[in-house]
Amino acid sequence: MTFQIARETTIDAPRDRVWAYLSDFARHTEWADPKHELRITPPSEVRAGATFSSIGKDMGRDAKNTVTITEVVPGERITYVAKMDNGSEWRNVLELADTGSGTRVTKGESWVRGVFPFNVLIAILGPLMRNEVAKLHDADLARIKANVERAAAGVAS
Repeated sequence: MTFQIARETTIDAPRDRVWAYLSDFARHTEWADPKHELRITPPSEVRAGATFSSIGKDMGRDAKNTVTITEVVPGERITYVAKMDNGSEWRNVLELADTGSGTRVTKGESWVRGVFPFNVLIAILGPLMRNEVAKLHDADLARIKANVERAAAGVAS
C-alpha cells in the first residue's frame, strides 16, 4: 500500500522570494506544525546529497530523523527523504510554479518504506490518515503563505 498526498496554495509573492524562504531549512520550524516542536540542524548547503537532522514530537515522543536532500531544481523543486528512527521513510516534495502575479506552492508527501508494525499501520490506517495529513499540510501551507506575504509586504512598503 502506498500513501501519497499533495496540497497546494497560491502565495502573493514572486517565485524567487518563495524559493528563498522554502530552501532555507533553518526556517522550516517557522511553518512546520507547532505541536511537533521541530528542532533542525540545517544543511550547510541545499544540494542533492546534503543531509541534516531533525527532531520533533510524534505521538508524544521525540522522533529523530536523518534527512537527505535527493533533488534540487533551483526555483522549482526540492525533494528530500526523512528516515525516521523507527525505520520508516517519507519523501517530501516542495514544488513552485508561477501563477499570475504569484507563486503556486505544492507540498507533497509519500511513504517510501517502513518496518513492522508501521508498514501494517500505514496499510490499515492510510485512508484515515489522509484527512489528518491533508489538514497538517494545509496548515503548513497557510503558515508559509502568511510568512512569505508578510515579508513581501514589509519589503514593498
